[in-house]
Amino acid sequence: MAASEQASEAECHMVEDGYLSEQFIKKLSGDFDISCVIHIYARNTGIENLGCVYMCEHLVFLDVSCNRITDLTPLYKLQSLQTLDLSNNKLKSLKGLEEMPALVSLNISGNDIQSIDSLKVLESSPTLRKLIIMDGNVGNPVCHDNLYPASVKTLLPELIMLDYRYLKGELSSVFKKLNLIEEALKTQKPGLEGLPTSTPLVSSDFWDDELFDDIDIKMKLRYLKETVNEVYVERYRAEEMMTMFKDETEQALRRLSTELRGDQS
Repeated sequence: MAASEQASEAECHMVEDGYLSEQFIKKLSGDFDISCVIHIYARNTGIENLGCVYMCEHLVFLDVSCNRITDLTPLYKLQSLQTLDLSNNKLKSLKGLEEMPALVSLNISGNDIQSIDSLKVLESSPTLRKLIIMDGNVGNPVCHDNLYPASVKTLLPELIMLDYRYLKGELSSVFKKLNLIEEALKTQKPGLEGLPTSTPLVSSDFWDDELFDDIDIKMKLRYLKETVNEVYVERYRAEEMMTMFKDETEQALRRLSTELRGDQS
């Protein structure tokens, strides 16, 4: 079952007694064999106990955000899990996330994580590249310490993104471009004042998403490429229209001037 279909399905069902059962997982995924499930979208379904999720040996994507989860130990067998959304739950500890060799993206915003020490379990996830502790104004108590970003970077030096901000030094110039373009698109579209009008926005190799392993970066690059191209097309059309309008206006003024001079004579 596609993720969008799972999302729709999840919104129509709530787990019984707060327990993520094998039957509920099968209902969401459409798979008869729970060990074959690779995606689970169970946002806001009343989950308190992750229950049988450990049986999904090949699970790659798990969204259990906006529930009432307090214990993550059922996740310990999910060796293939890459994306995990635990945002807006009741977590005080990340115990259970040890030894997750494939984990790339983790969202724990909107929980009750108190200290940097609570994040140390993530040191055993060498592939972790994206960590969301604070999403907008929704964070954790640990975020009250202004130094927590620096502490997280020290703890997880391979991290590329923290709280939707890019960190990786060797890619900093690319990320700065991404952030500049993204901010411009948010605030200036259409008529982006921050973008050049005739010269190329960036070199062509900037858009080579094959240079990156992180799926989030790949998708962001592709989205930005499409959006920037659309902006350039629209700007080009607008400039053409303005030129045409200017020419027509000048012609009309010349005609009017000629007519006025004719009337005066």
